[in-house]
Amino acid sequence: MVSFYRSRVESLLSGDIMEDCVLCGRCCSHLRIGDEKAGLTLFPDEVHLFPPDKIRPYLGKGVSSPTTIFTYQHTENVCVNLIDNMCRVYEDRPLMCRSFPVRMGVNGLRFAPGCKAVLNMMRRQKTMDARSPEVRVAIELAERLLEFNRSLKEDEQKWRYNLVSDRWEPMKL
Repeated sequence: MVSFYRSRVESLLSGDIMEDCVLCGRCCSHLRIGDEKAGLTLFPDEVHLFPPDKIRPYLGKGVSSPTTIFTYQHTENVCVNLIDNMCRVYEDRPLMCRSFPVRMGVNGLRFAPGCKAVLNMMRRQKTMDARSPEVRVAIELAERLLEFNRSLKEDEQKWRYNLVSDRWEPMKL
């Protein structure tokens, strides 16, 4: 499925949302607001895109402590790959970046606030196209997280690494 998205880079650049992009860099420079306890979510096959000292674990599972790490996180507020408001790893960027500006929340799909491309697109269309690459990637992210939740054994719990306290915390179910 990831190869499908890689082949769609060109269409992303000319798609409804991306054609309105003003290259403001907001999408990559407000990753942690204030004392946000988490950074940009990365899957294990994406951590190589970032310096090791800018990566921490994010989601894990285990009985009394995490023994298996499912996702990692980029620790910085501004992505280290953002140079002059351009992504230097655009063609290989993480799934979380590919889904921008679409976010999967507890109430379903939503758009990231403050993106001028989204505002312009919404003024034109008034609806979200469920076939857009960003929506499809957001759904893939949700499916991966569901896979993680389904992999939990009866005695295991979910753990989240808190960047502020710099330690693992059990997640409330």
